[in-house]
Amino acid sequence: RFDAFCFSSALRGEVFYLDRPAGMTLEEAKQSCLDAGAEIAHVGQLYSAWKFLGLDRCDAGWLADGSIRYPIAKPRANCGPAEPGVRSFGFPSKGRFGVFCYKER
Repeated sequence: RFDAFCFSSALRGEVFYLDRPAGMTLEEAKQSCLDAGAEIAHVGQLYSAWKFLGLDRCDAGWLADGSIRYPIAKPRANCGPAEPGVRSFGFPSKGRFGVFCYKER
């Protein structure tokens, strides 16, 4: 799989994180976003929220492409490398994680 995405500096909504104590499958994650009046976020939306709005969350979550990522604006211990960035755990076929959702304003 290739890891290419588009993003814009003009994010017209909000990216937020949802979780359950036992985590969620990808399908459960999509439904959780819908239940919250949102949709599962795309990679570009997460990247824009990190790059331009300083989104910082040391919790991995599903994205619409089936990847697991998390945005780090303020690097710290146990949250990946010493540089800010959007971290990726790749494209797991199984697993239970939180989810990043996107809701238009």
